[in-house]
Amino acid sequence: MTLLLESPSLVVALGALLITAAGIFFAQSRSVGALIAVGVAVLLTVGGLAVERYVVTPGEAVRGVIGALFDGIAANSLPGVLKTIDPGAAEMQADANTLMPMFDVLQAGEGGGVDVVVDPSGDTATATLKPLIKVTHKGSGATGVYFNGLELRIVRRGERWLISGYTAEEDWRAGARKQTRKIAREPP
Repeated sequence: MTLLLESPSLVVALGALLITAAGIFFAQSRSVGALIAVGVAVLLTVGGLAVERYVVTPGEAVRGVIGALFDGIAANSLPGVLKTIDPGAAEMQADANTLMPMFDVLQAGEGGGVDVVVDPSGDTATATLKPLIKVTHKGSGATGVYFNGLELRIVRRGERWLISGYTAEEDWRAGARKQTRKIAREPP
């Protein structure tokens, strides 16, 4: 059922199949009952699309908070990024507060697909993605790109999903420290 609620294309495909079957039945019989079946198939398809649009599954909510995170990063908005982070995630908040002022973000996005796994309890989720983040270091002017794997841990707090932690394939803190040390060594 979750698959139907997360994929309008699946609802459309099933609706098209149902409408086609009812249409063939109508074309063969030309009966009022067959015409009603076509109408019901159309109504079921439209209703299915409306329900799919209205119901937000946990997976869609998690993808939404990840989208909001990358929107905040792309806009160079520290407050926008902090809104998506769980207040109890001190390390992640510290990373955002330290790293964001050091860089101008030129581009940020989720990259390819976002693979979301929601825990059966419905209160935690894990998202695996390969984001594209292109930045310029404010002090040195050096440009860098992050395009490695990232695993985000997300928790539900009431009705909101918030990012509680992450594991990056590459340690971007080390890259930032390297740039900062490089600036400190350069003569004025």
